[in-house]
Amino acid sequence: MSATKEQARQTARSAALTVAGGVLCLVGLGFLTAALWIVLATEYGALIAALLLGGLYLILGGAVLAFGREPQSRVRPEARPVMPQEPPAAPPRPSDPWLDLAEGFARGLQAGREIRRDRR
Repeated sequence: MSATKEQARQTARSAALTVAGGVLCLVGLGFLTAALWIVLATEYGALIAALLLGGLYLILGGAVLAFGREPQSRVRPEARPVMPQEPPAAPPRPSDPWLDLAEGFARGLQAGREIRRDRR
């Protein structure tokens, strides 16, 4: 049980640091956008600055969406292995950090409820 708790703690810590890093990156992106706006608006005017920044974010967003739609692994039909007579044991399911985080959160809520119920 302690290994599960340790894994849940590490997953929660990793998720928290990832969220904090993402927020800091977004703040930095906001400041860089404001600085780029000032430079473009001073040099070319507000209309051109808005068009350039809007186009830049549109292109970046489209690229992110395009990469998100691409399948992670491509398996060719001819590369499929031949099924053996006995099916092998199911491999362990890969761990999803968000699923682990949600499971840890739910277990923590349940533990808190049980402690509160025992005190009554």
